[in-house]
Amino acid sequence: MSSAVGQTAPGDEIRQMLEAAFAAATHRILAEIYTLTDARIVAELVAAHKWGLDVRVVLDPNQAYNLRSARMLRSAGVSVRWYPVPPGVLLHAKVGLFDDTLVVGSANWTVSGLGVNHELDIKTQDPQAVAAYGSRFETDWTRSNV
Repeated sequence: MSSAVGQTAPGDEIRQMLEAAFAAATHRILAEIYTLTDARIVAELVAAHKWGLDVRVVLDPNQAYNLRSARMLRSAGVSVRWYPVPPGVLLHAKVGLFDDTLVVGSANWTVSGLGVNHELDIKTQDPQAVAAYGSRFETDWTRSNV
């Protein structure tokens, strides 16, 4: 089991962790993200879907920046849902599950989150953490709106 901590500003370790996780995934990519606007990440999600992976994304419906990315993903066939947040509440998660590799932390999947702001994310293959988040994702996916 491997684990690592990545940071941005200084560095781009989180982007590197995500890119490695995308490259290694062969079955599934499940993500819950507050803000998803990074064009490279959107392209990776589309490519993974085209390769036949189970790619599903849950986004915050009140984050207007997500609308363009959601349209791009959906037009490519990627499954995207909106988490049902009550007024004044956010889906503030920043989590990706790539097969059995979990990346979670403070970085939104945006240019600023992956290279400008000082952020910290953890990558782990801990089976308990992977299973717990996989279950959590499925619950959140079921609750979310198309």
